[in-house]
Amino acid sequence: MSSNSSNPNSDHSLDYIILFRLVVWGYAGLAISLFGIVGNIITIIVLMSPSLRIISTNIYLIALSCSNILFLLIFIPSYPIRYLIGYSAYTANQPPLAFEILLSRLPTTTVYNATLLSIIYLTIGLSIDRLISIKFPLKSKTILTKRVTLMTILFIYIFSIVYCIPYFLEQSYVPELKQCRLTNIGKKIHKYIRIYIYIPVVYVIPIVTLTCINIAVIKHLIETKRQKQSLCEKPNEKIHTDYHITLMVVCITIAFVFCQTSLAVLNAWFVIDPHGSIKSLKFHILNTITIILVVFYISTNFLLYFVFGKTIRSTLIQYISNIFSKHPQSTSTTINLQGSNVQKTTADDTTYQSACNEN
Repeated sequence: MSSNSSNPNSDHSLDYIILFRLVVWGYAGLAISLFGIVGNIITIIVLMSPSLRIISTNIYLIALSCSNILFLLIFIPSYPIRYLIGYSAYTANQPPLAFEILLSRLPTTTVYNATLLSIIYLTIGLSIDRLISIKFPLKSKTILTKRVTLMTILFIYIFSIVYCIPYFLEQSYVPELKQCRLTNIGKKIHKYIRIYIYIPVVYVIPIVTLTCINIAVIKHLIETKRQKQSLCEKPNEKIHTDYHITLMVVCITIAFVFCQTSLAVLNAWFVIDPHGSIKSLKFHILNTITIILVVFYISTNFLLYFVFGKTIRSTLIQYISNIFSKHPQSTSTTINLQGSNVQKTTADDTTYQSACNEN
């Protein structure tokens, strides 16, 4: 979903772009991605607890974390490792390394696009879930059932895979050139899937939908807060928790819309002026920054779950306390057992001495 393989013609600009990508995608991208993988794994473990996995919102968050991990696992070899290993070859204008040839042979772009598309529409599903929860609190329990949520998530994954099948057929690897080239099918469908289908499905529809949902959610939150203040009602624990969960979803959506809008602008620029954008130093810098912003969002959005979700936060603390309390408990148990043995030995000695005195 990016033009990371295109480089400016100027040697000076080329060296600058490669160095910039090495720092941003290579070093920073690798560190951020590893942090995101660990964080999302912890999130899944916490949200899979019996008390949390039955809530529809948390099921969406689990699915999002799974997609985030897969996205980062594809990003690491495609961007950071590629530039960390191939930097010297790029600057010396040498033939592609074996690692890059291997990446070209694998359908990483198709899987990358499908994963990112699933993240996009899972975010929409999460936003709709919260909108229904706050708009129809009584009916939401019958509407947002576990079965409905799982079926929706399954549909999103199937749609993402089916949508990205043309990308798999679009290009093929040419061993003689050591590059990927458009296939005969790819030449026929390239214009349609890249312009008429790609931009609306990946950018226009999600951005407009999420913006409208966010406006409706924020408006409802403001109205609810004003009503509570006018009636001087003290919110109960459940209302307070729902408010923070909804606020969390709003923050996730705003950050996501910002990243998607940046990508949409760059893709529109490339579609309008493909040759000019490839030669533009500004385009490549913005492209590099935008992609790392997307990676940063995907790697850190789980932090919002713990900041706003009191139950999620308390569950994590409970897990951590259980892990660290296992060792002291076993130690104290050993000490207690040893103490019991000492007491038992002392009692036996006393009994033996009494028996000797009686004799």
